[in-house]
Amino acid sequence: MMVLPLIALVPAKLPEGDLPVRAVTLFSSGVAYTQREAEVSDNATIPLVFRTTQINDILKSLVLIDEKGKVQPAVYAAKDPVNRTLQSFAVDVTQPLDRNALLNRLRGQVVTASITTTRTTAAGYETSAKAFTGKLVSIEAKSLLSAEGKPSSVEFLNLLTESGLKTLRLDLVDEIAFEDPKVAKEFGEALTLLATGADDKRRSVTLRFAGQGKRRVQVGYISEAPLWKMSYRLLLGEKSYMQGWALVENTTDEDWSGVSLTLVSGRPISFIQDLYQPQYLARPVIGADLSVSPLPQVSEAAIDFAAKSDVGARAAIRNSIMRGQGGGQGGSQGFGAPAPSAPPAEAAVDGPALAGSVDAQASGEKQGELFTYKITSPVSLPRQQAAMIPVVAQDINAEKLSLYNAATDVRFPLHAVRLKNNTGLHLKGGPVTLFDGGIYAGDARMLDIPPGDSRILSYAVDLGLRGERQDKGGTSVETSLSIKRGVLTSTRKETIEVVYTFRNTSDKPRQVLVEHPYDPAYKLVAPAKFEERTPGLYRFQIAVPASKTENLIVKTERPLQETYALLDAELDFIEVTTRRKEGVSPKLKAALEDVLARRRKLQDLQSQIAEREGEVKQIEQDQSRIRQNMAVLERTSESYKNYVKQLDAQELRIQELRKQDSALRTQRATSERELKAFIDTLEV
Repeated sequence: MMVLPLIALVPAKLPEGDLPVRAVTLFSSGVAYTQREAEVSDNATIPLVFRTTQINDILKSLVLIDEKGKVQPAVYAAKDPVNRTLQSFAVDVTQPLDRNALLNRLRGQVVTASITTTRTTAAGYETSAKAFTGKLVSIEAKSLLSAEGKPSSVEFLNLLTESGLKTLRLDLVDEIAFEDPKVAKEFGEALTLLATGADDKRRSVTLRFAGQGKRRVQVGYISEAPLWKMSYRLLLGEKSYMQGWALVENTTDEDWSGVSLTLVSGRPISFIQDLYQPQYLARPVIGADLSVSPLPQVSEAAIDFAAKSDVGARAAIRNSIMRGQGGGQGGSQGFGAPAPSAPPAEAAVDGPALAGSVDAQASGEKQGELFTYKITSPVSLPRQQAAMIPVVAQDINAEKLSLYNAATDVRFPLHAVRLKNNTGLHLKGGPVTLFDGGIYAGDARMLDIPPGDSRILSYAVDLGLRGERQDKGGTSVETSLSIKRGVLTSTRKETIEVVYTFRNTSDKPRQVLVEHPYDPAYKLVAPAKFEERTPGLYRFQIAVPASKTENLIVKTERPLQETYALLDAELDFIEVTTRRKEGVSPKLKAALEDVLARRRKLQDLQSQIAEREGEVKQIEQDQSRIRQNMAVLERTSESYKNYVKQLDAQELRIQELRKQDSALRTQRATSERELKAFIDTLEV
């Protein structure tokens, strides 16, 4: 078994500043990867001080590299509860103690008590000191008379010296020294621990490297960091231009000097696990001679687009309109109102000057599933300071639109742009300040845009365009009837129509992007195609010329089915269906008529059976009445004999009726079997 030479390693200790920060990578998940580098000679020890809140991240992610040597175990102070650690010392100072209480806890220890006395002589004052060494026995209080003759309590120190028990007045003792070096050392360490335990803000981690000669070592770790953010400036025009500024903050306790800075757009999973706090498992207490068992744990991104040929055709139309549209912002509120005048030229932003003033100071590239901005120049940023760094500065495809969503504003659309990311960079989400015609046009929020993708950004209310949505309601039309295995299926088509009306009151044409709710249960009928679709919306694009009104009709439909069991359906429903002039084929009509005839035959048989059952029941009730009357008559009376004849006749009738009932039931059973067999094989 190999034992690491922790004790044998006698390194050269480097100050903390000799391991400076060389590179920082900021992630959009709220963490940073910090890399430090230094040149060391032979065996080296490097202490690093971290905030206590960082220790768990350090223990989880620390990476140590020694190019030509070996990394030794890193050492850090354990975060054991202070009281638990204090109890391990020879002197327990977990609770505040006065001198007497402390000395009582040290009973049995060898101490030296020193007493200094001063007396007056002819020459002045004379001072003498006496020291008494012995084992501390106890502290006791005695009652003595004061100079005024009043009793007072005085404490005495009892020592067992070589000459015997020595009692000293404690108030005259100037100094008490521990003769056992171990006790004195642990007493000092316990007090030091109490002092350091009160300050939990910093913790030291000591790094050790073993080797020979000069070489470079690297240290890297993950720690919590503020989210780096992006803000953009978008200049609209025939050639739109975008600037993106990264906002980074150095909230550490150390200045960044010439640091290589990388910004990563992506969200790696990151978490904090408490690795610093010691964990103790509860164990069962075993008594003597007992056997104890162990104790028993923003705008949605499009996901579908129109066909490329249609997009190209519409783009050509839009380009011709955009050339005539210019930088107008639209009219004021109300139909026919003029467009607002532009601010004075002094308030305008000079687009070419802005583009020529700033160069992107980052190169972008995809690394795995993440996208990184590598800052091309070393960054120097003092501690607790922040900086704005330009990382995007180039032309971008931007198409001006008016975005209408009745759920947002039923009257006015919003000025918007469709931003197509042709920069080759992953544009991290952030606020966008837009300028149109050199003047401030509004602000927008932008979600992440991967290369080649697009987003809709809305930034102002378009008061020069009025919109209206009219729900025309739904219609339901039957499209087919079919029979299969005794079930009649009626298929219907429900159509919902919505009309959007737009009136352009300005003197500039508009491209209107209409957002309409998307329901996967409905199929789009009109328009034939959509511009794009998000998980919850259709987007349709229409051109509205200046001072004109245009309509957009959106129709969607869905199939509805109703089923009827032919054995149970109402006969009136079947009869009405056979009389329909549309939607019922001759074959289907003949099948329904056959079913109807068979069902009516069964109904007639059931009626006959019910009639006979009713007559039998009536006769039986009449017989009960006759028997009651016969009970009070003489058997030789004429009335009694007439009742006997009636009963005989009724019995004959009951026998006849039951015979007929049996025959009818047989016919009904046969008809039911024939009907079921007919329906089960029926398919029209």
